[in-house]
Amino acid sequence: MKKLFLLTLLMAGVMMGVEAQNRSIGFEQTREWKKVIKKAKKEKKLIFVDCYTSWCGPCKMLAKDVFTRDEVADYFNANFVCAKYDMEKDADGVILKDRFGVKAFPTLVFVDPATQQVVHRMVGAGSADWLIAGAKLANDPQNNLSAMIKRYEAGERGEQFLSAYLAALSAAYMAEEQGKVAAEYLNSLSEEQLATKENWELVKKYVSDPLSEPLKKVMQSRDKFYAVAGKEVVDYKLDNSIMGATMRLAAWRPGMDQVFDEKRNEELIGYLLSVDYAGAPAALAQLYTAAYIRKGDFRGMLDKMKEVLSYNMFRAGADQHYFQNNIEALTLCDDKALVEEGIKWIDEVCLNTSDYFTKANLMNSKARLQTKIGDTLGADKSKMEEEKYNKEGERRSGGKVMRAMRMN
Repeated sequence: MKKLFLLTLLMAGVMMGVEAQNRSIGFEQTREWKKVIKKAKKEKKLIFVDCYTSWCGPCKMLAKDVFTRDEVADYFNANFVCAKYDMEKDADGVILKDRFGVKAFPTLVFVDPATQQVVHRMVGAGSADWLIAGAKLANDPQNNLSAMIKRYEAGERGEQFLSAYLAALSAAYMAEEQGKVAAEYLNSLSEEQLATKENWELVKKYVSDPLSEPLKKVMQSRDKFYAVAGKEVVDYKLDNSIMGATMRLAAWRPGMDQVFDEKRNEELIGYLLSVDYAGAPAALAQLYTAAYIRKGDFRGMLDKMKEVLSYNMFRAGADQHYFQNNIEALTLCDDKALVEEGIKWIDEVCLNTSDYFTKANLMNSKARLQTKIGDTLGADKSKMEEEKYNKEGERRSGGKVMRAMRMN
């Protein structure tokens, strides 16, 4: 009898342990949206909807590793009616995809059953803590996304509120609205008001255009922002914004669908000429070289490249990117002699380059130019050289460094 009692206790403990380890969000079995709404109204709860697709990796990660966490299961099962829809296969899912404005996967929405309106939204996958924090916001009628939109429209502009609002917009994948809100607030500030730790964080996170008023003010009064965030951090932000804007213009090539933005190009050149900043000359060099490509003047392009590289104005290996990006424009050139000149120049640069991954990239460019002039045997040889240099780079780094491979 005693043995039977102990065995019973042991089995009960095992079963309890299994149950504790297998709690998960209890999604409704029905895929009929009307039934989900009816249940949520009856229980007076928001509806949590997992908007997923069968091919979405992060969706599967959430389902496997996050929705099955005990703390997640306990909070969601207690506070929401939970439903999930394949947005491409479930009949109601296809309808809800448009109704909820789902543009990326996974999208997690919290819906008021009375109005069927989304009150909070999260896009992407994160940790259990991330999900629970978002769910708690959704259940807060003063601080969920819907409430913050109303507060903003009513004129609320406090720094703490705006920081939370922008974070919510970012989490909801509402980039356009996020940009508008950040610009409206930050554009209204003086340099002194902008140069605070809190406002600098907003600039760093949400402003990327070097021609925007906030970043112009940062450029104009760098010392103030250096004092707030440090020179390295501020310069990194300025460099990234300038080169991002520059490369979007410099990457334009004849035959592209969109028309080249000449006005934007002129404004950026004018601005870069007006500032005393170490990163400006390299950006101007990119823009001036790109002008020759747009005109189809490849002799002029090669001459400009030689002039630019003679000045040693690039930092942190950016000269290699400048060289490769522009030399490959010769794939648009019909003058065989100029393309051959470019191929010869690639060989010279490769000979004077010690980094094997850089050598591999140069051989990739060489193969493209050889293909342009019909030298298929030469292109095949260059591709073999590319692979050899790539393997040597991996060998020398012990496999710790891998070359970023191009997709085109």
